[in-house]
Amino acid sequence: MKVFYLKKHFFLVLLVLTALGANAQTGALLGKVLDETGLPLPGASVQIKSLNKNTLTNADGTYKISGLSNGTVSLLISYVGYQSKQESVKINGNTVANFSLKPDAQSLNEVVVVGYGTQTRREVTGSISKVTGDKLTAIPTPSFEASLQGQAPGVQVTQGSGLAGSGSIIRIRGIGSISAGGDPLYVVDGIPITSDPFIGDNRGGMNQNPLATINPNDIESVEVLKDAGAAGIYGSRGANGVILITTKRGKLGKPVISLSSKYGFTTYANRPEFVSGPEWLQLRQEAWANDGNTGLATLPNGLSWEVAEQNNTDWWGLLTKTGHTNDQSVSYSQGTERIKAFVSANYSNNESFLKGNAYQRYGMRTNIDVKATSYFNASVNVAYDRGTNTRVNAAWGGGLGDAMSTALPIYPVFNADGTYFNKGANPVRNVDLLDWKSVTDRVIAGATLEFKPVKDLSIKAIANIDNMDVEENQFQPAALRDQTRGYANSWPVKIFNNTFTGTANYDLHLGEKSKISFLAGVETQLSYRNRYPGGIYGEADGPFNKDLKSYNDAVTLLGAGTLFYVARDEKDTFESLFARINYSFDNKYYLQVLARRDGSSKFGPDNKYGYFPAASASWYISEENFLKGNKVLSNLKLRTSYGLVGSSQFRSGQYAAFFNPGSIYNGTNSVYPDNIANPGLKWEEARNFDLGLDFGFFNNRISGEFAYYHKKTTGALLNGAISPSTGFLTGWVNVGTISNEGLELSLNTINIQSDSFKWVTRLNVSQNKNKVLDLGGFSPDAVSGGTNDTRIAIGYPLGVNFLVRYKGVDPADGLPIWLNKDGYETKTFSLDDRVITGQVLPDYVGGLTNTFTYKGFELNTMFTFAIGGNLYDGSAKRQLGVVTDWNMRTDIADRWQKPGDIARFPRLTLNTNTYPGLASEWQYNSTMFLYDATFVRLREVTLSYAVPVTFANKLRLNNLKMFASGMNLLTFSKYPGGDPEIARDFVNAQDRNMSPNVTYLTTPQQKSLTFGLSTSF
Repeated sequence: MKVFYLKKHFFLVLLVLTALGANAQTGALLGKVLDETGLPLPGASVQIKSLNKNTLTNADGTYKISGLSNGTVSLLISYVGYQSKQESVKINGNTVANFSLKPDAQSLNEVVVVGYGTQTRREVTGSISKVTGDKLTAIPTPSFEASLQGQAPGVQVTQGSGLAGSGSIIRIRGIGSISAGGDPLYVVDGIPITSDPFIGDNRGGMNQNPLATINPNDIESVEVLKDAGAAGIYGSRGANGVILITTKRGKLGKPVISLSSKYGFTTYANRPEFVSGPEWLQLRQEAWANDGNTGLATLPNGLSWEVAEQNNTDWWGLLTKTGHTNDQSVSYSQGTERIKAFVSANYSNNESFLKGNAYQRYGMRTNIDVKATSYFNASVNVAYDRGTNTRVNAAWGGGLGDAMSTALPIYPVFNADGTYFNKGANPVRNVDLLDWKSVTDRVIAGATLEFKPVKDLSIKAIANIDNMDVEENQFQPAALRDQTRGYANSWPVKIFNNTFTGTANYDLHLGEKSKISFLAGVETQLSYRNRYPGGIYGEADGPFNKDLKSYNDAVTLLGAGTLFYVARDEKDTFESLFARINYSFDNKYYLQVLARRDGSSKFGPDNKYGYFPAASASWYISEENFLKGNKVLSNLKLRTSYGLVGSSQFRSGQYAAFFNPGSIYNGTNSVYPDNIANPGLKWEEARNFDLGLDFGFFNNRISGEFAYYHKKTTGALLNGAISPSTGFLTGWVNVGTISNEGLELSLNTINIQSDSFKWVTRLNVSQNKNKVLDLGGFSPDAVSGGTNDTRIAIGYPLGVNFLVRYKGVDPADGLPIWLNKDGYETKTFSLDDRVITGQVLPDYVGGLTNTFTYKGFELNTMFTFAIGGNLYDGSAKRQLGVVTDWNMRTDIADRWQKPGDIARFPRLTLNTNTYPGLASEWQYNSTMFLYDATFVRLREVTLSYAVPVTFANKLRLNNLKMFASGMNLLTFSKYPGGDPEIARDFVNAQDRNMSPNVTYLTTPQQKSLTFGLSTSF
C-alpha cells in the first residue's frame, strides 16, 4: 500500500510540474507600438535579444511574441526615424505591453535613398536632404515639386503661378548654365524621367509642366542630392543636382486600405490694384492737358466719352472666382515574407481662381515586390496617370494678362445689342468662347530582377520606361474670330524614354570593424519624341479631336507642302559605365569613391564621352573616445566631397548643321540655314567642393547641419552670338566660366517636450553667390535674356538687369531725371546709358517651420522667405509710365501734377517724346520699375487632430486624422505690383536662366483653404 501511495503522489506531482512547465512555455507578450501622437507604427521592431526572439508590428501597430516563460525580459523597440527604447517587462502568462516612440530627427539608422541604392544616414558621405511624403501633400500645390519650397537648405523653389498645373523653377545650389537647362534631374524609382518644361512651348503665356501628372499621394520620400559626393553617380546629368522620388511600397502585415480625402477653396494670394474707369479717364485727360491739348482727350480704338463714362468694368473680378480643389486617394497595402504589394488610385481636380482654368488628374499605381527564393527577388512598378489641363490664355497671351493691360475699365463686356464688345480687348469673350485642352497620358513603369548567388553579392537587372503622349487641341469658334468658320490648332507630341540598368553590389567584411561595398553598373537610355513642329492647323467646325473631317483636310493640305511630321525628333542616347566604392571603419570613418563614364549622341564626334569622378568622406567625431559620454554633444559629423559632374540639358544633335524648310521658290521647295555645325561641342563640366558639419546637442534637442560649397562650371553652353556673315541664325558653343559659392544652415530645435505637449522648430536658410568669371570675349550685349532686359557680364551674377538708372522727378517741370553711363544727371533718356544694376538673386532664401503638438492635436506653420535682391517689373513701364491703351495701377497716384511736387513718377503724357530721348514706351527700360524683392510668406498653416486609437478602433479603423490647411494666407512685401514671388512664362532655357527676377503680367499664386481627413482599416 505504501508503494502504491508513493507512486500515486509521484505521478500527481509529476503531472503538476509538467502542467506548470507547459504553462511556463506558452506565455505570450502582445501589445501595440505607437508614435508620440498615438498613431500606430507598422513595421516597428520588437526584440528580446537574450532569447533571440523578434517580430515586426502589423499595419495597426500590434505585435505578438509567443512561447515565453514567466519572468522578466528586456525588450528593444525600434523604428526607422524614431528613438529606440529599451524596456523591462515581467511576463506572467499572456502579458500586454504597449510602447510609444518619439521621433528622432537625427536618427543615424534612418534609411536614405542614394543613386542606385540606399544607405543609412550614418553611412552617407554626400550632401543629401530628405523630405518625407507627408510634407508634399500638406498643401494643394499645382504640382508636387512646389511643395519642396522651404523644406531643404540650398534648394530654391519658385512656384510658377496660380494657373492650374503650372510648374516651378528649382535651383539647387545656384545656376551654372547659360543656354542649357538649369533644372535638376528627376528620378522616380530609379527611372530618369522627362521633366522638360518646353515640351509644349509657352503657348498662351504658360509653359507645360510634365511633372503635374505625378500623384504626390504615392510618394514615400524625396531625396535631394546636392554635391558631387551624392549626385556624381549620375555623371553628365548631375551638375544641377538630382531629385530622387521614391514611391510607396507594400509593408509587412495584414491587408490595410488607406483613404485620403481633401476638399478646398482657392483664390489669388496677391493682386495689383488698378484704377477705376472714371480714374482712368481722369489720368488720360490729365496727360492730354499736360501735352498742351484742349478739350476732351482722344480715347483708344475710337471709343467715345459718352460710352466710356458709362462703364467701370472690373475685368479682374469678371475673370476670377473662388475655385475648388478636390483630391481623393485610396491605397491598398499588404505584405508577407514572400510578397508585398501596394496598389493605389487617385483623382484630383484643381480649379484655379481663373474662370475656365482647371487641372484634372486621375491615375493608378501598382508596386509589387516578390521574394521568390532566398537568392532571387523581383519587383514591378507600373503607374499610369492622365492629366487634363483646361487652359486659358495668361500673361501676354491674354486673359488675366489683358485685365492687367489692354482691357480698359472703360470698355464694356457686351454691346447694347447683347453681342460681345470687340472694338478693344475683351478677355471675358475669349474665356467664354475659346475651347482649349491639353491631355497628357503618362506611363512610368519598371521591372527589377535581383539575383544573390552568394552571400553579400547582389546582381540586378532593371528595365524602365517613361512614355508620354500629349494631345493639345485649341478651337476658336467663328464668333471669336469674327469669321464665318472656326479655326482649330492641334499640337500632338509623343515622348519615349527607355532605360536599362545593370548593377552588381558586393559587401566585403574585413573583420568586425571594417566593411567595403562595391557597386558597378552599366546603363543605356534611349529618348526621342514624335511631333508636328508647327502643329496641325486650319479652318474647322470644332476641335480636331472631335471634327475628324476637318482634321484630315488640314493634314492633307499641310502634307502637300513640305514634310511637317518628324518621327524620332530630338533622338538622343546615353551609354554609361559607373562604379562606386564605400569603405567604413569602426562606425566612425567613411570613405566613398565613384566614377562614371557617359557617352551621348548629343555631342560632337570629338567629345562623345565624358568622365566624371568624385570622392567624399565623413568622420563621426562624436564617436571618438575623448567625446563619448559627453552630456552636451550628442552628434558631430564632419564630411567633405570633391568631384566633377556635367550637364547635357539641351536639344540633341546641336553639333550638326541644321537647315529648315523654307517657302516655295520658283515652284521648288527651299531650305534656309539655321544651326551652324560645331563638331567639338561637349558637356558643361562643374567641379564641386563641399564641406559640411552635422551637429547635435543635449541629446539632439538642438541639431542641424552647416555647409559650405563651391561649384565652378567651365565650358558653359551658349546658343547664339553667331556672325551674320556665316548665313546661320544660331550655333552652340562651349564658352564661359561660372561660379556658385554658398553657405547652408539647417537648424532643428525641440523647444518644449513633455508627456502631452511638444514644440519643435525647423529653420533652413541658404546663401548663394553667383558670378560669371569668363565669357570667352563676348560682350554683355551679345547674350540677352529674351525681352527681359537682362545681360551677362564678367564679375556679375548670371543674367543681371541692364537698365538706365532713374534718379527721380524734377520738381520744377515734372520730367524724369536719369543718370548717364558716367553717373551724371541728364534729362535725355538713352538706351546707351544702360548699365549693370540691381541684384538679380536674393541674399538669402529659406523656410521656418514650427510644429506644436498637444495630445492628438498638431499645429504646423511654415514661413518661406527671400531676403535681398531686386524684382524688375517689365509690365510696369506700361502700367505706370506713359498713358497709352493700357490699364494703370493705383501706384500712379504718387506722380508729379504741379510745380514743386515731390513725387516718385513723372508727369503724365500721351507722347513718349515728352520725355526727351524716349522713342517708345517699350524702350522705357529703367530702374524706375526695379523693386526690392524681399518677401516673407506664410506658406502653410495646418491644424490636425488624430482621433485616439481606442476610439478609432471602435469604428473599426486603425486610425483617423482630420485637418484644415491654409496655403499662402499672408504675404509681407514692399512690392506693390502683386505677387513678389516670380516665375514668369519663359521662351527657352536661356530665358529661364537669365531672368529669374523679371515679371510680366504674371498670374499671381493661389491662396487656398483645404479640409480633409485620412484613415486606414
